[in-house]
Amino acid sequence: MRDEATSGAKMTRRGAIGLGIGAGGTVLAGGSVRAFLYERLRWGEDFFPGTPPDIALAPEAWTTTDESITFAVLGDNGTGGRNQMDVARQMARTYQETPYGLVLLAGDISYYGSIDDRWNDVFVEPYSPLIDAGVEWELAIGNHEISEKKSDNAVEEIQAQLRRFGNPGTYYSVVHGPMEVFVLDTILPLDVGINGPEELAWLDEALAASTARWKVALLHHPAYSSGKHGSRMEVREALQPRFAEHGVDIAFTGHDHHYERTTPQDGVTWVVSGAGAKRTRVGESDFTAHAESTLQFMLVQIDGDTMLVQAITTDGRVIDETTLQARQAR
Repeated sequence: MRDEATSGAKMTRRGAIGLGIGAGGTVLAGGSVRAFLYERLRWGEDFFPGTPPDIALAPEAWTTTDESITFAVLGDNGTGGRNQMDVARQMARTYQETPYGLVLLAGDISYYGSIDDRWNDVFVEPYSPLIDAGVEWELAIGNHEISEKKSDNAVEEIQAQLRRFGNPGTYYSVVHGPMEVFVLDTILPLDVGINGPEELAWLDEALAASTARWKVALLHHPAYSSGKHGSRMEVREALQPRFAEHGVDIAFTGHDHHYERTTPQDGVTWVVSGAGAKRTRVGESDFTAHAESTLQFMLVQIDGDTMLVQAITTDGRVIDETTLQARQAR
């Protein structure tokens, strides 16, 4: 049962729809304005309501060993609207065919309100088939925890998200099967200016100490992006040399609402998977291997020294696929 705060968040969203449509009706001079408003509401903000997936999944149907693991990756998904539900539905359908026991979240998991107020809307309802199946979740915090909250409220929101997902902190590492995931916080160092040196010192030690066959990074801001926000150069300068030196194989990011995979940058493949509920335009850069503006999530399968990486749309199409070899094994 939803509490009053949750209902209030929904009314706020509906109010925004009404204001947008009402304003559009006032200033409409032609179809171009209507098209712009529809594009913004339908894709840029995901304000239209959707239906949660009603799919029963076999619990714990996956197999994870020291040699193999299958997992999903998703970013910028916390709208509670139609687009999020469509992506979540395909994630459940993909589980039916290729079960996975882990989802890596690249941040911005609650738009239009706090995680405690919107927990049912943005997490329980969309992902209940996966939750009921026992899937685990790892979370890198996103910028909306800062940008939509102020001062102490932002800190409280971050703490609430860490509590909800059981994170030990805003940055940490965790071993899943043959890989170690380095969950990083780019938000507090870049947007607030705290914890940066401490986090980098920790990262240097953690990467050097890791004996995992696969090293995977999860963070919100992309070091390489051809989208709306573009590459975050501070992230590239701080992390790319460290990842290259210590054998990180792949880094998953969000923030820009598109899909993009880079060619290996000194051995490191970077991915933007930020279209879990919204989409914005994307171009191409000299580092781009593949880029598309489409709702999507990722399915990743590790078997020994081989990693199969796939980007999947809401209709189940694989729009990009690549196979990586573990850097440690080369």
